[in-house]
Amino acid sequence: MKQFLLLFALFISLSGFSQQNNNNRSGFAPTIEDALSKYGFLQEQLIHGKDTIVYYLRSYEKKPSKLVVFIQGTDPNPIFSYKIKEGKPVIYRWFNDDYKALDDGYAYAIIPKPGIEGIFNEDGFEVPQEYHRRNYREYRVNQLHYSIEHIKKHHLQGPEKIIVYGHSEGGPIAAALANKNKSITHLGFWSGNVLNNFYEFSLFNRIEALKGKQTDASAHANIMGIIEWYKSVIEDPNSTELDHFGFTNKRWSSYEQPPIEDLLKLEIPIYALFATKDESTPIETAYLLPVQFLQKRKKNLTFEVCMECDHSYTEQKNGEKIKHWKRIFKEFMEWTEK
Repeated sequence: MKQFLLLFALFISLSGFSQQNNNNRSGFAPTIEDALSKYGFLQEQLIHGKDTIVYYLRSYEKKPSKLVVFIQGTDPNPIFSYKIKEGKPVIYRWFNDDYKALDDGYAYAIIPKPGIEGIFNEDGFEVPQEYHRRNYREYRVNQLHYSIEHIKKHHLQGPEKIIVYGHSEGGPIAAALANKNKSITHLGFWSGNVLNNFYEFSLFNRIEALKGKQTDASAHANIMGIIEWYKSVIEDPNSTELDHFGFTNKRWSSYEQPPIEDLLKLEIPIYALFATKDESTPIETAYLLPVQFLQKRKKNLTFEVCMECDHSYTEQKNGEKIKHWKRIFKEFMEWTEK
């Protein structure tokens, strides 16, 4: 099981992109308004039933006609956080610079995970119980769907185009969302699992055996342990008790359907992106996408691979890190114009 634990640790490793900005108010904890002001965003909230949904939108002067929505990956990362350094607060954002590459014709939105809206002190941060209670696919899809509808009504003219891209766990969420929200015109599926999570966890163990990093017997034992784990999930699929990885059965069972099924249902253009050295999403299953789309005679898939890249599209070359995310986002946006 040791190898599996190592692989799973890599699977849920931090996928956020923390960028910092100093706040000069010495001795004061920054507010969400400080973070929004620093990065040029506004906060909105809407009431749906008994639920309050919060989203962040890039500030604008004139209503844009196009919308880009980014969906985060697996971890319970906030959108904004801070640390106190030398008596002064330093504000961080947990998403990339993608919004800076867009002209004024685009709105850019990011929707925090349940219970993690606002700004958090990284020192002593504890994942809120609200996150565990509502961290499952259906909730996330609905949260995003109603946010997009609210943005359309209050912040867009048109709209001309709605682009959604999700990274890691955000990919399967984006695929499910695109089947629900018919306003979405373009989908980015970036390094999401293609098949059932438990199968892909098993595949990683078999790959480790082929590489000589563990024995066949060890890989088989690990895989049988994963199957027993899966069995325990489906026997109690709505449990909100935390397992030894910090997730709930309700969360795991909600992602039981292979994302490839959602992708094959779509008629809108899909930009699927993977990485050859990704230790969170096996590249081996990614190639099933173009094969299945051809088998179904579907022509709405663009399939790209970042060579020598890890889960966050960083390449190690001659002892240096080469970050490809910025280039990839630029190419993705150019693709939406075709």
